[in-house]
Amino acid sequence: MDGGKRSEGFTLVEVLISVLILGIGLLGLAGLQNVGISAGYSALHRSQASWLAGEMAEMLRANPDSARAGAYDLNFIDGAAGCPTGGGSTRAQLDLGQWQADVCETLGGSGSGSVTVTRSGDLYSAVIAVRWSGRRARQRLAEAGNAWETFTYRTGL
Repeated sequence: MDGGKRSEGFTLVEVLISVLILGIGLLGLAGLQNVGISAGYSALHRSQASWLAGEMAEMLRANPDSARAGAYDLNFIDGAAGCPTGGGSTRAQLDLGQWQADVCETLGGSGSGSVTVTRSGDLYSAVIAVRWSGRRARQRLAEAGNAWETFTYRTGL
């Protein structure tokens, strides 16, 4: 017979070490979740910008004479004054006003768009750019620099 008792199970030190390792792993997962949320937010805005640029391309194709005459040319607007309201007297002005309002509202009140139609010989092409503030995503990722994200869409008319 053995004089000593046989110990079975885990000691308190082993359990504490296991809990510590599990806690560190869970903290790592929480940090990855934050990065994932930021990436998802950025992907949502990029998808919306792509859709909005495609919508403008279709407006240009629906009114080609005005587009080729430069009626759709537009520069970025400053969104500090709030989102613009659609309006105008021509179809091009109505299209641009409504599109700018949609861009601003869809992209969180910071979006703006620009349209440039150029001619090269007999061919016309359009460059449609959609810009929005990417500040939230950059703050989450602790990046510095330009707070604007820009999606550029090029198409022929």
